Amino acid sequence: MSWHQATTLEKLADGPTVFKRNRRQIALFLVEDDVYAVDNRCPHEGYPLVEGTVDEQCQLTCNWHNWKFRLVDGRCVLGGDHLRRYDVKVEEGQVLVDLSEPSREVIRDDVMDGLQTAFRKRDYGRLCREISRLHFHGLDPVDALREAIRWSHDRFEYGSTHAYAAAADWVAMADSNLDHWECRLVCLVEAVDHMAFDALRHPEYAYARPGETFSREAFAEAIEEEQLERAEGLVGRGLEDGLHFPEMERALTEAALSHYNDFGHSLIYVQKTGELIASLGEETEAWLVPALARHLVYTSREDLIPEFSGYASALAAVTAVSELSSDPLDTNGLQRGGVHGALDWTREALATHRFEAVYEALLQANARGQVFYDTSYQDAFDRPVNDSVGWLSFTHALTFSGAVRAQCQKFPHLWPAGLLQMACFVGRNQRFQDRELDPAAWWVEDSGRFLADIDERLLDHGQRDPIFSAHLVKTSVAIRRELGTSSEETCRWLLAALNRFLNSPLKQKHVRRLARQAIELVARDFNRSTS
Repeated sequence: MSWHQATTLEKLADGPTVFKRNRRQIALFLVEDDVYAVDNRCPHEGYPLVEGTVDEQCQLTCNWHNWKFRLVDGRCVLGGDHLRRYDVKVEEGQVLVDLSEPSREVIRDDVMDGLQTAFRKRDYGRLCREISRLHFHGLDPVDALREAIRWSHDRFEYGSTHAYAAAADWVAMADSNLDHWECRLVCLVEAVDHMAFDALRHPEYAYARPGETFSREAFAEAIEEEQLERAEGLVGRGLEDGLHFPEMERALTEAALSHYNDFGHSLIYVQKTGELIASLGEETEAWLVPALARHLVYTSREDLIPEFSGYASALAAVTAVSELSSDPLDTNGLQRGGVHGALDWTREALATHRFEAVYEALLQANARGQVFYDTSYQDAFDRPVNDSVGWLSFTHALTFSGAVRAQCQKFPHLWPAGLLQMACFVGRNQRFQDRELDPAAWWVEDSGRFLADIDERLLDHGQRDPIFSAHLVKTSVAIRRELGTSSEETCRWLLAALNRFLNSPLKQKHVRRLARQAIELVARDFNRSTS
């Protein structure tokens, strides 16, 4: 105990008072015969509670925003964050306050309780405050992210979402700002907030109990047959038997590339899940790996629709690199012929060139595509559903490319599948480009300054919905990583692609487009014209 004389009963009888000790301010109230001591700063925005109102129920109201607290225990009954209370005793008319600190365990439990409430309500401001409390109490603020994964993983009906994928990049960015708490806080809160957004108002979707012994063959079969309970049970058994993500990563990567899955999301999720586990620790495997397995079962398979139907036959035709050539690749044919033309080009290139050379050509083609994106497709509301193409259709091509490089370097037998899927992006995005645009408008002259400016923009991005800020950070991180291994020409296109994306309007809600498409679809059932 650490008792300090704060005031006297005589002074308190005249009204509330503030006791100051170092940087601490404590408000003291006399209610009938009892003395109460709480932090003077309202945990909402810091207004002085000594100027608040106390009612006959011993409830303190902050008059600035009407937050209400019980003086007896500091609990907030209207508003958000709780208020710290202090033990008080009176000796011979002197009021003493105990300033001793609670144990680290008590502090952590209190903060995590508040953090979970903020998470369930998706209260961004309170998330910032609670995570800052972890930091200033000398606790690990990254624990907030670990807990957010635990609170969210069984609220995702269809498994992993962009929230987990983007979290890996936000964590990487946080780690690069270890000496700058404000920047680090933004990164951690962005990651937690996205999980809160995706989990908001969702019930629990329980995972299957551990099932049969994990094996690559069994897992591949479960994913191919869309056997949810079996797939979840397999990874659950694997984790229970002591397997870790790296020991299951090949099976997960093969499942992600077994089809042109969900427009590239699946492979990105495998890559980012691995990065997130490596950053946060093996304890997160119990939540992240089952969520990833669930996603792989539910994911859509674009190679089963006509536009991408050539993918399977192209993959079947590619067995191995047979006759390597050091000649540069002729990429002229890559920009023509749509998806099937891009697949044909890639299949032929794989027969004569190393994987890395084909990868660079496809990477540069996808970067070029982003530079030439025709933004009229983003703004239009009177075009067919298949023409509903926005910036994210192009940025996915680049984040997916980064996932191909990362995962296929680990598992080289998957290079053909990854490269052919990169070709699907190249071909698909061809008809949504305007080749009359002048790419010189987007060239980056000083890459160092440009990348530093991007970091500042990401930390104050201004995007209301986290899915958009997620793509800003994912695309930025993916391109930054490619700059270290790509040719000068490819780097020029990558930087231009990022420059144009970050400096172009990003339409976040397609009100009229969705209304018109709904009318046209529903009207068909009533044999009515929509004109």
